[in-house]
Amino acid sequence: MQSQRVEIYLRNGRRSVIETNGPITDWHFWEGGRQIAVTFRVGDNVEHHALYDATTGKILQETGDPTDLSRLPQWAKSPGQVQDEAVPEGEEYDRARTAWIAKCLRLIATVKPGLSREALTKVFRTEGGLSTRFQRTYVYLECPFIKVNVRFKAVRDEQDGLNESPDDVIVSISQPYLAWSVAD
Repeated sequence: MQSQRVEIYLRNGRRSVIETNGPITDWHFWEGGRQIAVTFRVGDNVEHHALYDATTGKILQETGDPTDLSRLPQWAKSPGQVQDEAVPEGEEYDRARTAWIAKCLRLIATVKPGLSREALTKVFRTEGGLSTRFQRTYVYLECPFIKVNVRFKAVRDEQDGLNESPDDVIVSISQPYLAWSVAD
């Protein structure tokens, strides 16, 4: 069950409580912590946005039509929405992005079975998450969302058999794919 309440503990030992009419899906501080923006679901699972005074918990502003995302005030937008708005658009940018992706694919295609783990690190770096000496996910150096899964063969047995060697040989490399970053 999702909470319908946010409690803010203030420096002076007091607390401010914000209660919503539905389950809270997101919240963040605004205006240097003086305000708090809360997103919650009401009725037929429609997202609703409200801005509150962090000290008093009183509502300062609400969105008019919660279904019109193009008219959301800055405080109601998620960090992802703000980042998306900062991406330049237009034909020139589209051509540049297409050329960059083509460059990435050509460079990624140079990494093939038979090459060493060390050769792989000129194009990729390791990704977080589960891995072994024999299998690991790597991310493209220029963009951590472009990934490949690589399988290796040990060229020599290390003492404990678990330590990676720069001389390990690539047995297979997946097609590149897009995914969010993984951190340990």
